[in-house]
Amino acid sequence: MSLGNLLRQISQALFLPQACLLCDEWVLNPDLSPLCPTCLPSLEAHDQRICTYCGVPLPGCVLDIQGTCSACTAGAIPFDFARSYGPYAGKLRKLIWKFKFEGHRRLANPLAAFLVSTLDNSGIQAHPTWIVPVPAHPSRKRKRGFDQTALLGRALSRRLNVPVFSGLRRVKATRPQPGLNMQERLENLRDAFRLYEGAKLADRDVLIVDDVWTTGITVTEVCRLLRQETSVDKIIVVTLARVSRRYP
Repeated sequence: MSLGNLLRQISQALFLPQACLLCDEWVLNPDLSPLCPTCLPSLEAHDQRICTYCGVPLPGCVLDIQGTCSACTAGAIPFDFARSYGPYAGKLRKLIWKFKFEGHRRLANPLAAFLVSTLDNSGIQAHPTWIVPVPAHPSRKRKRGFDQTALLGRALSRRLNVPVFSGLRRVKATRPQPGLNMQERLENLRDAFRLYEGAKLADRDVLIVDDVWTTGITVTEVCRLLRQETSVDKIIVVTLARVSRRYP
C-alpha cells in the first residue's frame, strides 16, 4: 500500500467513519467509497447475451436468428450503441435508490467505476469528446438537494478525463415515469429538453449518461434532440442499470 493511500485511510477513520451501505460492516478504503471490499465486487452485472447495438439482454434464440433486437433491426434507434452495467434488481437497485433518493452522494465514485467497467467490456470502439448527463429539472434538483446524474457524470469525467457538456437542460417538470404507460411516457417527455451551445458537439462522439434505463424513452428523446439540432457524430448511451424485458 502506498503512503498516500495509507494517509487517506487514516484520515477517513478519524474524520469520516462509515459503515458499508449494503452489509453495515466498517468501511476503510482510500477512495472514501461507502462500500466494503466484499460487497463492491458482488454487484450483479449483466451475464446474458445482448443486442449488439442497444444492449438489451435477449434470449439466445432471438440473437441466433437475428443478431440484434427487433427495434435495432428496424433502424428505429437514434443512438449508435447503448450499454448498462447490470439489471435493475437486487443490490444494484438498492444502491441506486440510496444514491438517488437517500442522498448518499459518495456513491457517485464507485458507481462511476461501474460505468467505466461497462465501457471497457462493451467492445465498442469510441473516444467520446463530451460526457452528457441526462439532467433533472431544477425543481427535482431542489427537492433532492442535488442532480444525481450530473454528479455521476462528473465522477465519470474524472475517471475518463473527458469534460462534461452542460448545455442540455430539462425545461419541463415531467411526472415520474414509473406507473405511466408507453403513450403517457412519450407525452410526458415531449419538449422536456432544450439544447444550448450545440455547436460544441459538432462532429464529435458523445457519451450520454443516465442512472436507470426503463423503457429507453428518456434517453431516446435526448438522442433525437441531439440528432435534430447538431451534427453530432457517434452517440453512445451508458446507464448503471436496465429494467429487464420480459418474454413469454
